[in-house]
Amino acid sequence: MTRKRARECGVLIGTGIPGAYNAITDVKGVRVGHKTINKEDVCSGVTVIVPNDGHLEGQHFPAGFFSFNGTGEFTGSHWIEETGTLVTPIVFTGSHLLGLAHHHLARATRKIEGLEPFSNGIVAETWDGWLSDLEKTQIQYEDLEEAIVEARTGHVEEGNVGGGTGMICFEFKGGIGTSSRIVETECGTFTIGALVQTNFGRRQDFNVNGIPVGQLISENEVPLPWVTPENDGSFLVTIATDAPLLPTQCKRISKRASLAMAQLGAIGEEGSGDFFLTFSTGNCYSYGDEQMSTVKMFPSEQLDALFEAAIEGVKEAILNSMLMAETIQGQKNRTVHALPLDRFVEIMSR
Repeated sequence: MTRKRARECGVLIGTGIPGAYNAITDVKGVRVGHKTINKEDVCSGVTVIVPNDGHLEGQHFPAGFFSFNGTGEFTGSHWIEETGTLVTPIVFTGSHLLGLAHHHLARATRKIEGLEPFSNGIVAETWDGWLSDLEKTQIQYEDLEEAIVEARTGHVEEGNVGGGTGMICFEFKGGIGTSSRIVETECGTFTIGALVQTNFGRRQDFNVNGIPVGQLISENEVPLPWVTPENDGSFLVTIATDAPLLPTQCKRISKRASLAMAQLGAIGEEGSGDFFLTFSTGNCYSYGDEQMSTVKMFPSEQLDALFEAAIEGVKEAILNSMLMAETIQGQKNRTVHALPLDRFVEIMSR
């Protein structure tokens, strides 16, 4: 059966209206690129999110970071906490590739036209070591460069791609997912989009719109990846919006991603690294400009509309990451099964 996104399966999350592509790329100027490495017991890669069509030199965007559970790494988070600004592309990858990806990103900011030379770039990780042989998993500079240079607007590949290639969600195959919402407010119409890398959750907890999907598709029907889980997983989220936000407002939106994962049944296990970043393209200031910068501030009393849109977008992105993922076999003949679409549709149609 051809893999389908949540809406193609007739499953709606919330009441909000998605953008044209139902993706983070519905926010003008946001691009996404992947480099997938799936060969010889390696199931890994990188996914990049690039604001402003890649024109980042001298451009800083308000950003806010939130760590829901800190068992993991998110480079550049201290810079964001200190300055409230986004300077580089955002990279999602596997845990063991974090150092290499960070090194390559620092090099890329000095080689790729349009990027700001910067050594404290943003690289976030989730663990794909169940499927990917850590002794063989490598990433070259050219891999990251390709993902950045080839990043595009419009349609975004989901599932077993890029950083999501070896990820597992609610003990089905997970990976990369995305979604968006158009938000009507008293001060204008804005877009908010999310991209996620899913590697978390227990099968029995998986719940969609109040329906216990994970209990209805038990391990007797679709085998679990393991007998005893190797780790508690992790969850990465990037939220982008063209609403003119300040860094503190971005951080407030980032916090809402934890509600999205909770509404699907996740508890944020002790060993989970759950890191969420929001940035705004609606405000920008030029680095090195000696003149005072003028920014807009979105009315705090209207933030509920963005909160709701962010929660819906992240939830749907999680579902899309699972529904678009395919069954995969990794090292040691380990198999992680995809969420069966026919059963999912049957259950959600009751």
